[in-house]
This record gives sequence, C-alpha cells and structure tokens, in this order.
Amino acid sequence: MRICGIIAEYNPFHLGHAFHLSETRRRLGADTVLVCAMSGNYVQRGDFALMDKYDRAAMAAECGADLVAELPLSAALSSAEGFARGGAALLAALGCRWLSFGAECADTALLQRAAALRSGEGIRPVLAEALRAGLSYPAAMQQAMGRLDPQAAALLSAPNNTLGIAYCAAIRQTGMELLAIPRAGAAHDSANPEGGFASASCLRAKICAGDGTWAAWVPEATKTRISAALREGRAPLRLRNCDSALLAHLRRMDAAALRPFASTKDGFACRLARAVQEGNTFEEVCALAQTRRFPLARIRRTLLRAYLGLPESCPAEPQYIRVLALGGRGAEVP
Repeated sequence: MRICGIIAEYNPFHLGHAFHLSETRRRLGADTVLVCAMSGNYVQRGDFALMDKYDRAAMAAECGADLVAELPLSAALSSAEGFARGGAALLAALGCRWLSFGAECADTALLQRAAALRSGEGIRPVLAEALRAGLSYPAAMQQAMGRLDPQAAALLSAPNNTLGIAYCAAIRQTGMELLAIPRAGAAHDSANPEGGFASASCLRAKICAGDGTWAAWVPEATKTRISAALREGRAPLRLRNCDSALLAHLRRMDAAALRPFASTKDGFACRLARAVQEGNTFEEVCALAQTRRFPLARIRRTLLRAYLGLPESCPAEPQYIRVLALGGRGAEVP
C-alpha cells in the first residue's frame, strides 16, 4: 500500500488544501492513501482553532484525505521544529513512506541543504553571536545562515519553507521521503485572495467579521460544515472569550512557576510574569511581553502551555494515536 503523510492544521480547510491533496495523488498515483496529522483544538500560532477538531478533520476526509489523526498537543503548541518532529513521528507510526508538504520552494535538495546547515556544528558560534545581539531565535538563525549560505537562508523568509526545512530534519530517522508541492495562489497569511486561492488567515478574518465572501474560497463540504457551525453557535472559537479564565490562572504563577514552560536563560519567564500581572486581557499581556527577542507566537504558545500544564519537557512525539476522521481508504491503514 502506498501511504503518504501530510502535516496540517486545516484552520479551516480551503481550496489550497484541496489542491495539495489532489496534486499529491497526481504525483504519487491515484491509489495513494493520504494520511493527515492535524492539530487539534489548539494551533501553532498559539490560539484556538476556528472550529472543533472533529469538524475540521471531517472537512479534510470529505475532500480527499483517507485518515486524519490528531497531532500531539505538545507538538501543536511548539516551534516549527517540535511541530515537525511530532507530526513526522505520528505519520511514521502510521506507516507513511512519503511526507508531502506545500512550500514556496519545491527544491528538496536546497531544503535539505538548509536543514543540514541549520543543525550543523559550524553555525553555532555565528548563531550565538546573533542571539547576543538581541535577535529572536528565528531572526538570529536567518542572519547566521545568511553569513554561511545566503541561498539557503533566503528560504527562511517564507513560513512554509521554514516548515519544509524542519520536516527535512524531522524525517531523518523515519525512512520517509519528502514530496514538496509548490504553493499556489495567495501567500501564507495573505490578507486577500489571489490566483483562485485564499489563505487560511484571510478566511478566518472574513468568517470572524461576518463577511460571507469566505464561502467562495472553500470546497462545498467545508462551506456546509462552517455554515452549520456558525448557525449553531459552535464557531468561530475565540481565545479572547476566555480572558477571565486564562488570566485568573496565569496570575497565580510567578517567574519560578512559569520557568518549566519558558526555560531558556534569557529572562523570558520573568518578562512573562510581569506582563501577566500588568495586562488586562490576554492580548494585552502578549503585547506587553513581546520584544524583538520574544516574538508574539512564542509568547502565545508559552502562556497557553502554562495554562494547560504542558511543560517544555513533554515530548512532541505521540504517546498514542487518536483518529479524528476516516475517508475513503482510511480503514485500510495498518
């Protein structure tokens, strides 16, 4: 059986995702079984998913995925490296031979070169110098790679390429092969539709604003499920609606209590503890904590992990497999 894995959030599932599934099958063969490792109710940007994980998994299954399994929570609320490592381990456990992903650059040789450089010994002193200058880890890594290999460093300017590099590192011990599908249409996080596609962030903004034009940029199955969830009050899910619960819990934590969730020796836990006491909303807390060194996504993920009791020591790799949805041949996956 030819099984290909995909790591995704489907927040929500849209035409670009449908294109990725169909293009993967076109390249590997129409009988390819597509297995997806999908974030659950929390996503990597440090937020609630727009909709319940079972609804989002069902959208994918109705649009071509054969099996959708839940990405471990510790991987979903992690950096690109943890996200990729958890997803790759889950897909390997499900028997996947390939890992297919969308990227701005489909040159897997260049992506692998960047991954080797990123994890090599030669970059460490250059990276340490950039970190001492006060840059965030992603910015410091891009600067360090730029000094050693400008072509590889240029990949880090695009989010999907960054994930692709992380996937290259994550699959080294799994035996899986990479299949890079060139991203079509609107760029990641683009605010406007382009080339027949709209980004997930664009669609989320439209849905939350009550702008019904979102429906033009999703498959019919997605439209039906989102419309039902909106009508029944099950979407959109918004983190800001939980401010009281989040802040009440976080304000009971000082820097020492936050350290298992923010263990780096750069003052991160202390800064978070001060912001939690000073901010009146979760968004305000995040804004107070944000600096060039501490990017917003990292802050949001860390605070959510603290609220959920999920320290950095929790493994990104799955301890069990939770199937969220089955499509056409999903039950055949060994």
